[in-house]
Amino acid sequence: MSNLSIQRGVNSLFFPGGTHARSGELERDLKLGLMGTAVEAQRALCRRGENKKVFIVPMVIGYHFVIEAPFLIEQHLRYIGKEHYLRLRDDSLSVRSWLRFIWRFFSTTSDITLSVGKPIDVLGNFVDANGRSFDRFGNEINIADYFTANNEVNEDRQRESEYTKLLAERIVERYAVENVVLSSHLIAFAVFEMLLHQNPKLDIFGILRLPPDDYLFPFDAVAGVVEQMQAKLYEWEREGKIKLAPEIHLRAPEVVRHGVKKLGVFHREKPLGFSKDEGITSSNFRVLYFYHNRLNNYGLEKAVQWKSEEIEVLKVD
Repeated sequence: MSNLSIQRGVNSLFFPGGTHARSGELERDLKLGLMGTAVEAQRALCRRGENKKVFIVPMVIGYHFVIEAPFLIEQHLRYIGKEHYLRLRDDSLSVRSWLRFIWRFFSTTSDITLSVGKPIDVLGNFVDANGRSFDRFGNEINIADYFTANNEVNEDRQRESEYTKLLAERIVERYAVENVVLSSHLIAFAVFEMLLHQNPKLDIFGILRLPPDDYLFPFDAVAGVVEQMQAKLYEWEREGKIKLAPEIHLRAPEVVRHGVKKLGVFHREKPLGFSKDEGITSSNFRVLYFYHNRLNNYGLEKAVQWKSEEIEVLKVD
């Protein structure tokens, strides 16, 4: 059905990852079934000699808030942790937490971003406004040549399977480029990296077992880390390696305030919040980890000159 629909020019919108990534990361392992039907449809069009081309348009949706985040990260940790995984007692059903949740629900809004990427053909090549395909060296190519053997377009499942894998790799690559960094992503990444840096001997499961109530992140230290990360993000933006939401271009303290306000706004346990003296606290390190992971695999933490006296995480007595 998908193959025939694409051949007939019907737009097909699907999520190649299947659902939300349970870790909170950008999709990296794509399901190849539906994607392969685009390759098959292109071969069928070429075989009939029709001058039609199938285009793939990568799109990335960004959220300050993912309603299933606590459930998704628990699933992810259970899967990767096995015997190292310990489920924490859930205290989130108290009357007080529910009242806070209801108040935020009716008094706050959250934003969603949709980033529409550059269109590509079924081989992962960029196309221009006229639909012409160009390889990575800027040379125009004829898509039918890639389905041709012995001077005729033929069906070759193994060959098309390899094309589908190449297409998936290209889409994953484009996801990283078309991703829009929100203030909530940046502040979650910065604070959790501070926590990791403060506890270098702990693995991720040890980190997530730390009691959030014992930690206070100094505002100025967080802003300093965010400012260093901003400098690297600006560089990547100029090079076309990533997209930034407008608020990322604000001064670091304003980005911190905006990100803390927006991050996981409707969760009963806020990933980040402010203490009375404007320090930054967390009610749930696991949910914070979920949002941190949105900027995982970029190497953004390498942009920070980690100095313990500047980013010390204070233990609350």
